[in-house]
Amino acid sequence: MRIAVVGAGAMGGSYGGMLAITGEDVSLVDARGDHVEAIRRDGLRISGAFGEHVVRLPAARGAEGLEPAGGGWADLVVVFTDTNATRDAARAADHLLAPTGCAITFQNGIGNVETLQAELGAERVLGGSSMCSALVEAPGHVVMTHRGPTSIGELDGRRTNRLQRVGAALERAGFEVHVKDDINARIWTKFIVNSAINALCATTGLRLGEVSRLPEMDALQDRVLDEAFALVRTKEIPVEEADVRAGIKRSCRLKFSRPSMLQHVEAARRTEIDAINGALVRESHRLGLAAPYNEALTALLKGRERDAIRRRENPDLDYGAWEAEVAAEEERQTAT
Repeated sequence: MRIAVVGAGAMGGSYGGMLAITGEDVSLVDARGDHVEAIRRDGLRISGAFGEHVVRLPAARGAEGLEPAGGGWADLVVVFTDTNATRDAARAADHLLAPTGCAITFQNGIGNVETLQAELGAERVLGGSSMCSALVEAPGHVVMTHRGPTSIGELDGRRTNRLQRVGAALERAGFEVHVKDDINARIWTKFIVNSAINALCATTGLRLGEVSRLPEMDALQDRVLDEAFALVRTKEIPVEEADVRAGIKRSCRLKFSRPSMLQHVEAARRTEIDAINGALVRESHRLGLAAPYNEALTALLKGRERDAIRRRENPDLDYGAWEAEVAAEEERQTAT
């Protein structure tokens, strides 16, 4: 298959690189110039759960940078951008896809499928969920830190030829593939996992095992989960609550990984909080449910995110001057 990966960072690079190694015609799109330049110069290096590999493949910062210049050549576009870039990724997919091609999203959060469908048409989108984890060690070097299941499915539950082709390609690349008749339930299961882990780690700086071992954080995680499960019950999404909760608790006991949201905060990058805990709050409120723990967690994480970005962009901020400016503005408004 001719495959384009849009969002070729830690996860997208790992998936795209392994698909290329096993014979698929893969091209990468990523917004980070240093990452793209390193791939062009030295090839994409993949380490970790798949062993050590270096693969040469086309890479560009935008869809227009890939051949053929006119677009419309890809059988499959794999979307792995963070959720803040989903609409741009959808436009890139529209440029890249052949008339009979389709896109699949493995992104975190909810709402990505709907965004892709709005741009591409409902019939051109597959659903996906990955329980793998990865990180960018350096520009051009990705590390698959954990190889978990990869779930795929048609959004209407059919078992189509294109779905089987995608699954076969992923299996040849070394992924554990599960074809699901209800992929939406799998997407929501991962959404719950991310809601219960990512923001807790990103807000506190703790890793999974540290969250589990601090009683106050462990209890807070339970409250976050209670609100998530209340939402899926109301929406009648078939998620196995007891199994998912037990799996989250087990992962937090046994693993000391750094979720992507924590990595984003530490790198002073915008996080995906609006598509995870923030989305949980919005959907809960829409259905008349309260979600105070997720609401508080979202606000706290947004505060930490803003502080990290401010420290990067304006490390020498003069708070005294800012305070004087605010006081002067207050005085002008009072005078009028």
